[in-house]
Amino acid sequence: MTTKLPEIIPIFPLENILFLPNVNLPLYIFEERYLNMTNDALKTNKIIGMIQIANSNNRIYKELFPIGCAGKIVFYERTTDNKILLILNGLKRFKIKKELSLKSGYRRIIPDWETFKNDNNKLLEKNDKERLLQNIKHNVKTINSKFFEKQLNQISINEIVQIIAREFSFSNIENQSIIESKDTTSMVSLLIKLLQKSLFSEENKSIH
Repeated sequence: MTTKLPEIIPIFPLENILFLPNVNLPLYIFEERYLNMTNDALKTNKIIGMIQIANSNNRIYKELFPIGCAGKIVFYERTTDNKILLILNGLKRFKIKKELSLKSGYRRIIPDWETFKNDNNKLLEKNDKERLLQNIKHNVKTINSKFFEKQLNQISINEIVQIIAREFSFSNIENQSIIESKDTTSMVSLLIKLLQKSLFSEENKSIH
């Protein structure tokens, strides 16, 4: 069943976070404003928008990148000290159309969902996943493990992208460029370039 996407969503700004459709993201919520946000989401549609911070110089109102990804709370647990552990499952990417006034301390936006209306194109994802796996197998020595190769075959293309970005410690800007890719074909092409750049950098370090 397709989740109906709301006209207004709360946003949770973080630095250096890569969140995409069909990927799980564990979060620990402890700030009062984000506890308010989570509790409000749990009372309604359980949807929260994750978005990267573009400039953190302003400690009060941080500048955001224009594109993020919304997720739905699929698990949550309250701790003994009234904090919340939760898991978001990525639904769809969005572009900020308009930012609204604060609610209970957290930020809200009107999202534009149409920019990424082709997210979750299964045929495109299948072809792009095969291309990405072939490149990983060719470039990354750890893929020689049959177990690792089997594991990658069993997960979604966006989960593979997330694993690669984490393992190679992509920067905030690099993660954002992945998030803003037009579709999975563009995303895979970009990831291959970033992967080769990281591998080249590691090889140079080992030489020196």
